[in-house]
Amino acid sequence: MALSLQPKKLLRYTLMKTRSYCDNKSVYQRNEEGIQPRTVHGNPYPEWRKPWIQRDGEWTTKLSLFVEKNPSMNILHAMSNVPNLTIDKVKTWWGEMKEIQEIQNQKYLPERIASLGANLAAIHFFTHRNSAVRLKGSTPWIVGDITTLNLPNRYVDGYFVEAVDCTNFHHNGIRYEGLKNLSGLNYLKWLSLCNNKHIDVWCLDRIAGQNGKTLEFLNITGHKLSLGSVIALSRMSALKFLTISDPGENVEVQTALSILEEEKPGLIIKIAD
Repeated sequence: MALSLQPKKLLRYTLMKTRSYCDNKSVYQRNEEGIQPRTVHGNPYPEWRKPWIQRDGEWTTKLSLFVEKNPSMNILHAMSNVPNLTIDKVKTWWGEMKEIQEIQNQKYLPERIASLGANLAAIHFFTHRNSAVRLKGSTPWIVGDITTLNLPNRYVDGYFVEAVDCTNFHHNGIRYEGLKNLSGLNYLKWLSLCNNKHIDVWCLDRIAGQNGKTLEFLNITGHKLSLGSVIALSRMSALKFLTISDPGENVEVQTALSILEEEKPGLIIKIAD
């Protein structure tokens, strides 16, 4: 069986080496020849698959120079809703665009970590978003923005983040995407996410996986606890002090917190006012 496959492999290898994916013509030659008719297996390209700007009978203007592909579905959807456009729909659309922009703004950037290192990159990320950072062996907090702080723009040894305060994090708090910027902080012991409205079970689970072995203090006041939240907190093996909001009459959460205290005798749970 192996011998019968060898000629096929040899033929395939020969075709890969001899087949040319380029017509080896310069840009000027291709422009002089113009757009050549496209074919698929020797047959003319179907009219319905062509961009609308290239179809026969379509009316075009000089602005068609900037149109290369069919309009996206988002543009078509927006154009179809123009007759029924209301102020509420515009506000909803604007809110969605702002949320997408903020998610992109908080994303983890590998190139930033490559040039600054995990700790210094975290200082840049959090301080430029109205948060405070404290270094290991230091008392004062690093607070400010890009105009007032003189942070190194390349990797410098000696910056070890020990505490991060996200209480004043801009745009209503850090999101799930932004929490990945805490990864690689091997000396992080103190974290406050007070009144960050985007904190949920998935956020706590990410923190447990990234920083659960070093984090000793955690403030999640403002987060509505659930059973999944308590399970995520139980994964933080180094946790010693926890500040939470009053779970109210939720018997399931109260029971889970009681079990958590029994399993971690050294853990102190404080109910914030």
